Amino acid sequence: MTMLSASLVDATSTVATTCVEQCRAQIDKDLAALAESMHALRSSRNGLAYISSLPPEILANVFRHFVEEGFESYTSRNRCHGAPTCLIVTHICRRWRQVALECPTLWSSISYVSPRWLAIMLERSKNAALVVTYNTPVSLYVYLEQILLQLPRIKVLQFRSRLCDVNPVLDLLSSRPAPLLQIFKFSVSETNGPYLKSLPDTIFQGQAPQLWSVELTWCRFSPSSRIFHGLRTLRVGRGRGNTSYPAPQLLSALRHMPSLEQLTLEQLALEHLSIIIEEAKLFDKLPLPRLKRISLDATTIKTAVYLFAHLALPIDVKISLRFERIEGPHNFSDLFLAMEKDYNGSEGSRPVVRSLYAVCMSHCEFGVQFSTSMTPNKSGYSAWNPCDDDIRLSIQFRCNTDAEVDSTIIFDICRIVTQGRIQNLILTSSFYLRDHFWYAGSADLPELEVIHLSRIAIEGLITALHPECAENSDIAYPSLRVLDLEQVDFEYGESENLQDAIKKRAEDGIRLHELRLTKCTNLKLDEVRLFEEVVGNVDWDGHEESTGHVNRYPHCTWDFYDSDEDLEDLDYTD
Repeated sequence: MTMLSASLVDATSTVATTCVEQCRAQIDKDLAALAESMHALRSSRNGLAYISSLPPEILANVFRHFVEEGFESYTSRNRCHGAPTCLIVTHICRRWRQVALECPTLWSSISYVSPRWLAIMLERSKNAALVVTYNTPVSLYVYLEQILLQLPRIKVLQFRSRLCDVNPVLDLLSSRPAPLLQIFKFSVSETNGPYLKSLPDTIFQGQAPQLWSVELTWCRFSPSSRIFHGLRTLRVGRGRGNTSYPAPQLLSALRHMPSLEQLTLEQLALEHLSIIIEEAKLFDKLPLPRLKRISLDATTIKTAVYLFAHLALPIDVKISLRFERIEGPHNFSDLFLAMEKDYNGSEGSRPVVRSLYAVCMSHCEFGVQFSTSMTPNKSGYSAWNPCDDDIRLSIQFRCNTDAEVDSTIIFDICRIVTQGRIQNLILTSSFYLRDHFWYAGSADLPELEVIHLSRIAIEGLITALHPECAENSDIAYPSLRVLDLEQVDFEYGESENLQDAIKKRAEDGIRLHELRLTKCTNLKLDEVRLFEEVVGNVDWDGHEESTGHVNRYPHCTWDFYDSDEDLEDLDYTD
């Protein structure tokens, strides 16, 4: 009886387990069907969205714009896995994935993808023109070999080669034509020595008919290479050492680029500079009739003089220069003479320079810009922008530390360039400018109407402006009509002294029409009202911050070659 009861229990348990399993299986089946139904309903609902009514070609354009603009949060999470940005649009819905996979151009922008994704993108891009951009050194066998085998369909090629891979890379670049290539940027990883590799004449098998922009770093180009003849933009140089070229070779290369519009030579050192300016008249100048901008960065006066003595530039060309080891104003004489000879052979009238933007970075570092506009950007050193359309000439230079160079050198340069016909002065300085600086400015800029000072001590200017302090009978800055002070810290008594100087000038018939005060410190409402009594228009922003009349100008940490930093934490020392 006991054994029979146990058998019945086991049978009942087995039947129950089987029943439960069947029920679970049925429930799982119903859930799957429900999930499928929910998926179908969601798809149908998504299909009713306005964006789902966009034609595939419009949606593909949206995707391309998304990829071109980039998606920062996605990029930061997935770059470590080497996934392309365009992958995200394939994970939204079935239709988006289908459109993305059927759009070859969406997969044609290759940058920092893993080897696995590189192969996938090359496959999915089909025959679309490729845009390849790598800003850090790239492995030859992991990446470059696959990429450079696609040269016939690459439109933009930008990469940096490891030094050990340069020769095989150049062989690959010479193995195929590049009929679609428009932009080529090639650099070699820096070395401790003066390594400089030349591109072979056989690069792209001499076939790159659409190439218009070339940038080379730590690498030379051959003047005899036909592929560079149609260039509109050329940038060569930059590294820890100078990029050295035989001067005749560089001129020969430029002679074959009649369409050149932008020329940038960084840290350039020319060899065999045996021809001086007067001797250059015996030779035909090299015409660059379409040149819009020329930039010589971290070069020497001698190199610049040689180039300008041999080039025939358009009258409205924009020039940007950076020099080292300047001894004084006399170093600029040959330079401006060579530049003047350039302009004399050009057609048309020269643009009228109206404004001088000057930066005194330290006792040996200076910068000047000449603008055709009376209202150029004036927001500190961040305003330094040689690419501004109104800026015709930019010069930055560092003087030898043992050279006796005064800050008035900026007025010496201005006098040579414009013969003193400047109406607007914008000035920022990292050290104290004494009254003799301002007297020199008055002598060299007699037509000056506007002075804008940013983050600078004004004691020296006040002394120069006061008629009773004049070095001679002539009042300084007789044409001054507007004084614009930005982020100026008024020391004790300076507001009263400035008010008195303005009043005395008005009594002598030289009236200040406008005084602008922006973010100035240690300036109170009653002091501003005193200004209103002697100035026709006082534009004050109401800023009344007090800093306690202490030295608020710690040492300036400006890097001479960093043109993107604001001039902050200034050092006003003797």
